[in-house]
Amino acid sequence: MFIRPLVFFTLLLCACGSRAGDAAVAMPDRWSADAARQVLVDGGNAVDAAVTASFVLAVTYPIAGNIGGGGFMTSYMDGEAAFLDFRERAPGKAHRDMYLDEGGDFQPRWSTIGGKASGVPGTVRGMYAAPQRYGSLPWHRLLQPSIELARSGFIVPRGMADAVAQKIAEVAGETNFAQYFGSAREGQRFRQPQLASTLDLIARDPELFYTGLPARQLVAQMQASGGLLSLEDLAAYQAVWRKPIRESWRDFEVLSSPPPSSGGIVLVQLLRMRDYAAGAFARPWHNSPGYVHLLAELAKRSFADRAEYMGCLLYT
Repeated sequence: MFIRPLVFFTLLLCACGSRAGDAAVAMPDRWSADAARQVLVDGGNAVDAAVTASFVLAVTYPIAGNIGGGGFMTSYMDGEAAFLDFRERAPGKAHRDMYLDEGGDFQPRWSTIGGKASGVPGTVRGMYAAPQRYGSLPWHRLLQPSIELARSGFIVPRGMADAVAQKIAEVAGETNFAQYFGSAREGQRFRQPQLASTLDLIARDPELFYTGLPARQLVAQMQASGGLLSLEDLAAYQAVWRKPIRESWRDFEVLSSPPPSSGGIVLVQLLRMRDYAAGAFARPWHNSPGYVHLLAELAKRSFADRAEYMGCLLYT
């Protein structure tokens, strides 16, 4: 079993009107786009479509979608702004020196590849919490497209085939990634029956992912690969609803992600700095090299502040 560590996505949802006639879908592949659109056609809303798309991406575009990772969702539904935090959590056995070798030297690869790189997954509980609050279609309906794609397969596009080949070379001998993705070759049908079974189980009862057979499989793999994840970690995980950042900028109200995400704070800082630097932006044409250079300089300073002042908040 391969778990992609620390992969997350942010879904920005605005559902003032949620039917397909007045909605738009933007996804990284056609399977997730088609599935999300069909949810809207069938009477679902933006949250329903986002949940369906996220599970489809776990099948067809695993670099963006996953059931072993986590994410954030910023939403505006029925006049209510909300933020759902379902990021991965550190296992209970995590400790300060877990990425140091016996000589005290930092081993950066341990934090990105293998068992110690994986946190407690939040995607399933997060994707279940969102439609419980805002959804309009049955839970099992939202997972059906992903189950069918995993069971029946899909034709692998070049981009995915290239990414898989690159990842196999990168982690050769360190994970079992090749065992499960080695047959994902361009132009060939790629089936994932074990994933289909897991998704089917989640469709019937998402809690089983954290307390049933998938949980036991995850922990067994963690033990085999030097990971720290435990059954207690999985059972205790909870997705958390938080208040989004709300800030005024010019004539707009900005809604964005609060900590533990850094995105909302960085976004507001960038907007404010853009106004402070209005004189510098007076001459260059929009999107000209000079204009892009100015934006890059603002971004450099915003991300420097992020690293200086938010690192402790975000990563400890």
